[in-house]
Amino acid sequence: MDAPVPALEPVLPRRARRRRLLLLLALGLPVLAIAAFALSRAGDPPVPERPARLAVIDLDGGLSTLDEDGRSIAHHDIPGVTFQFPAWSPDGSRVAAIGRDGRSAGIYVLAGDGTSGDRPAPIYTSDFNPPFYLSWSPDGTRVSFLTTEPGGIALRVAPADASGPAWIVRRGSPFYWDWVDPGRLLVHVGSTGPDAFVGEVDLEGRALVAPAAEPGGFFRAPVVSRPSGHRAWIQPDVGDGQAIVLEPRDGSSRREIPVEGNVAVGFHPTAATLAFIATDRPVDVPPPFPIGPWRVVDAGAGDVRTLVDGLVMAFFWSPDGRTIAALELLGPGATDVEEAAVRAIQPPGVAVRLRFVDVATGATRSERTVRVTDLFAFQVLPFFDQYALSHRVWSPHSAAIVLPIASDGRPDRLVVLPVDGADPRHLADGAVAFWSP
Repeated sequence: MDAPVPALEPVLPRRARRRRLLLLLALGLPVLAIAAFALSRAGDPPVPERPARLAVIDLDGGLSTLDEDGRSIAHHDIPGVTFQFPAWSPDGSRVAAIGRDGRSAGIYVLAGDGTSGDRPAPIYTSDFNPPFYLSWSPDGTRVSFLTTEPGGIALRVAPADASGPAWIVRRGSPFYWDWVDPGRLLVHVGSTGPDAFVGEVDLEGRALVAPAAEPGGFFRAPVVSRPSGHRAWIQPDVGDGQAIVLEPRDGSSRREIPVEGNVAVGFHPTAATLAFIATDRPVDVPPPFPIGPWRVVDAGAGDVRTLVDGLVMAFFWSPDGRTIAALELLGPGATDVEEAAVRAIQPPGVAVRLRFVDVATGATRSERTVRVTDLFAFQVLPFFDQYALSHRVWSPHSAAIVLPIASDGRPDRLVVLPVDGADPRHLADGAVAFWSP
């Protein structure tokens, strides 16, 4: 593949990645009971004013915007440029995507309705330091992105209107972050050595407010709840074991939740309720990616509840915060997988169980088994917690998610999967799709 791999850490070849992912089945994680609980909400997000739209990458790398019924709104045709992993601006008016023209790679910002006019110039381009992941600032004025550097990774920021050049905020590998506000970031960078850092930085990379944790360790994306003013990150093992740190950003209180293995966290859209997945028993060697029971904890009450007790490998909050879509890993012998011919010796994609869970009660609203594409399985799911901060799989009205589904002998398809268990709806053939806010 001549395009940079859109992941947040180095990724193994496809065959090795498949073996690595399926080996997680051998961990033998014990099963926990499902607990129902009442969720305290800070209020539902406002109903989107714009019609729901999707940014779609087709099988040839073309970028289009579609309405929710799959009708074309615009095709963003830039001759010679192929696109990857588009993300909508916070106001839903623009799309940023990684584009490659065979010589270089850059970040393009295009009008969602196709009114960009003449061929837009990228806001960043490089022959030697290609971008591979991007995220909008909360006010939509800037795009942050990771670039491949000699010996590591750099976080860069560029004005979304191309009014100035991009600049490097910090370097290190691995690199995870969340926006605190338009001028600050909460970063988790570097495992060991001088680049290792956990804390808040400004857009020049200067440390502002650092969490009281030792840098380094086996950690993941930190997260910020901008509505509630809380933050959470993984504190590495510094003598008392690994823990999720959950606290107000002013440091007025601090809660530590002991966890094992590889851990991923994500906040409710409007409340200080944190969801996380982690191994449920001590392990000598943590799994390469987060996998295990899925739990939630309220920053105020502090009670940890288990909602899904299987091998959860990713979860995504709905925009209204009432439902979480959880993806559970299935064994290679699964026989009830939709959208694929399971008789094939090596069927395409990876089998997962998609479960929609009512967060307030813990009840499963619906579930089905699907086979997501290799692209989604090996480049999004291992880093789902970071992608969940920037790329929306949920429809803006919280009624469905969109997933790329693999089929034996057929093109990969983009499928809308309703929360209520209704029949899936084929949106288009394509590689990936993400909803507008």
